[in-house]
Amino acid sequence: MKRLLFSSLLLVTTISYGKPFKPSGYLSTEYKAYGETEHQNDKYSNHDTWNRGSNNYSRLQTYLGIQVTENFKIQGRFREYNNLERNDGTRDNYRSNGSDTRLRFYYRHNYFFTSRFEYRNFTSTSQKYEYQARLTVYKNRNGFLSSLLIIPKISYYFDKEGIDGDLTLGTNIEYRGNLPLGFTWDGTIYLDQHFYNNDTTNGLRKGDAHYRAFKKEFTTTWEFYLRRNWNLYKNDKIYIDFNFNSGYDPYTFKHYNRYYFDSTEKKSKKLGKNSYSLYTSLELMTKYNLTESLSLTAGIGAEYRNWNNRWQSSAQDWRWQPYAVAGIRVIF
Repeated sequence: MKRLLFSSLLLVTTISYGKPFKPSGYLSTEYKAYGETEHQNDKYSNHDTWNRGSNNYSRLQTYLGIQVTENFKIQGRFREYNNLERNDGTRDNYRSNGSDTRLRFYYRHNYFFTSRFEYRNFTSTSQKYEYQARLTVYKNRNGFLSSLLIIPKISYYFDKEGIDGDLTLGTNIEYRGNLPLGFTWDGTIYLDQHFYNNDTTNGLRKGDAHYRAFKKEFTTTWEFYLRRNWNLYKNDKIYIDFNFNSGYDPYTFKHYNRYYFDSTEKKSKKLGKNSYSLYTSLELMTKYNLTESLSLTAGIGAEYRNWNNRWQSSAQDWRWQPYAVAGIRVIF
């Protein structure tokens, strides 16, 4: 992560050298610790296996944004995950300790058209390259629909061993707007045609009556969020806010049904084509401005989500998971 950050800063320095435009941007770091999901932990003796490995872990996240020229900007997001459990054999400790890196480069050709190139390195040792042609087709800052973007794209996702790959051609539809009582809404619709370099299966073993292997698949993914911020207190230095966020994160529609083999009943069972994750988060955040360019944040919150089965017909185990967060932000 340090090498990528240094490379990004070096690129900015090289590009902006000798230009009359002065680069500007921000650097923020946030530490977020997640507690145990309501009525759940990772003990082996617990027969409820849902959400195992997703309790008591932390995420260190760094955001970097640099406006290099009037038309060119860079964004980076670097995440480090760590398991906070004791490795004493009494809990499942298989949650990955790893990093997730995302770099985005934007170039605005004109008011309506922006190119975006993205590189991402996932914690699962896979990578993705993507190009987007971001076309702004509607803008009305204070309207019910404040912006609408149509985004043709091409991407390639692959594992580091080079065994599995996914070439995707598609279009995203990004939207955001304003609702009564101070609420806002936003999200993205992803329309993706996948071309796999190896057979992908529907989750069953060969020989099963429902077994299917395929190299192409069309999927639709829908993200939809409602947001609201209430300022509870403020002065020249301190802000205290209560934040509400909720929505589909995401809702996925696939071309083929998925199945699994129930070892208890020793037969195949249908999961379906569609799955979703629906959540609501509530948080109390405090921001303290040390200077005009340096601020500190801290807060607590909880997230309510269907943690286990996300398939449309059988989503279950809706529970709260608490978290605490602290961060620092520098503007330059």
